[in-house]
Amino acid sequence: MCAGQREMESYLALILLSSTVTFITADTVRLMNGSSHCAGRVETLYGGKWGTACEGDWDMKNAAVVCRELGCGEAVDVLGNAHFGQGSGLIWANHRICTGSESTWEKCGAATTWKLLQECSHENDAGIICSGVRLIGGSHCSGRVEVLHGKNWTTVCDIV
Repeated sequence: MCAGQREMESYLALILLSSTVTFITADTVRLMNGSSHCAGRVETLYGGKWGTACEGDWDMKNAAVVCRELGCGEAVDVLGNAHFGQGSGLIWANHRICTGSESTWEKCGAATTWKLLQECSHENDAGIICSGVRLIGGSHCSGRVEVLHGKNWTTVCDIV
């Protein structure tokens, strides 16, 4: 345990007991069936119904936005062929155009079409993996390293 970590944990516990904690979740996109909430099959909400995303509609720019929105660090990979298992039910095609810098997936360019896909099967469900690592208090390339542990970000100790 890092020096002072025990005191910090006690301090954080006191803050949590005396504060309201809110976890931000995406309302229109989620990751399912992964080893954490930062990896999994991409599912999108449209018309009040969840559906899987076809691999042809997803790239690293879309993944970067979703990872950011879910608070999961940087996008690491986009996977097809139902890497995280086949979903069930609807398969949505949305054709959102993301630059990769949007704060939420809904802020990506307007969908040209929303439709149920006939030519895509659940064998083609898209998945993404986010890093679960972020830098705080610096720039894109420097800062304090934090790792996602469960739903909490934790500072990495420099003691080996």
